[in-house]
Amino acid sequence: LGSEPRPPKWRHWIVGVEPIGRITLPGGARHVVGTEVLVQAVSRDRMLVLHRDGVGANLPIDRRGRLVLPAWFRGATRLSGSVLVAARSEPSPTVVLAGTGLLEDLISHVAEEAQ
Repeated sequence: LGSEPRPPKWRHWIVGVEPIGRITLPGGARHVVGTEVLVQAVSRDRMLVLHRDGVGANLPIDRRGRLVLPAWFRGATRLSGSVLVAARSEPSPTVVLAGTGLLEDLISHVAEEAQ
């Protein structure tokens, strides 16, 4: 739309939530936070932010990149059964999880403004 394309900072995926509340991180997101580790998890605006260093609750990720979502977050994913996963390597390795309801809200907002 008139501007030069710039390289994306984030990679995105939609992943399913298993009935037990567990997800498997996509390969690109696993690469960012590693596997068989404890990552720090912080909640922000109904999203879950995962990083390797700093503050937050410890959240284990197994060698297959699977993690059990906190109970409060599972509630936000119940209707769709899926989450948006976004990952970036720079400037600090970060993975953000959001319920796909966030996308519903965004799309509805844009559609209403376009009418």
